[in-house]
Amino acid sequence: MALSVEVAELAEIFMWLNEKQATSLKKEKLNAASEEIADIFLYLLRLSDTLGIDLIEATDEKMKKNIEKY
Repeated sequence: MALSVEVAELAEIFMWLNEKQATSLKKEKLNAASEEIADIFLYLLRLSDTLGIDLIEATDEKMKKNIEKY
């Protein structure tokens, strides 16, 4: 649940921005996005560790599936 909260906090930074605005954030918003991304990364690491999932291996496998699918 905490992971979904962090993802929502990241999404909130980009809400209502067009692509140009989203890719050229001002320093304050960029710092906020950086912190939220770090929080998300940490929660993903903790979750994958708790479940015994190798996050890099799972990512590689998912990318292979996506390549085949798309």
